[in-house]
Amino acid sequence: MNDISEDALTTNLPGNHLQQQNYIIPPITLILTEDGTIVESNKKGKKLLDYSSGKSGKKHISKLVPLLAEVHLLDKGNERVNPYLRFLSRIGYHFKLTGLRGRKFAGELFFSDITFHNRHLIMIMIFPSRYESRH
Repeated sequence: MNDISEDALTTNLPGNHLQQQNYIIPPITLILTEDGTIVESNKKGKKLLDYSSGKSGKKHISKLVPLLAEVHLLDKGNERVNPYLRFLSRIGYHFKLTGLRGRKFAGELFFSDITFHNRHLIMIMIFPSRYESRH
């Protein structure tokens, strides 16, 4: 079962957003705690993380984005997303991602700081950009 089709990953709009049949493909959206644990996701995120309808779990974002195991998510004051990550997202850096059953692809990530019930959370929107390989 593939959440992201190979065709969808290779069809780009200006600005690196994806288009399929004249509409923009919605991003994968994840909500993380300050330590990088994924606590919520949209349907596409749940498929990518292999959360079936009866299955839940809290995975660390580094399972999906290996680079984030090596980089602090927050700045030193733990108040905002790391400036380096914000910079990479602004320049359109294509992060390497590992999805369902080890499927490799690349995508642009956009980081946002959000506050929910006086708790700092991080929202990541992932726009897949290209298919790379399957293990």
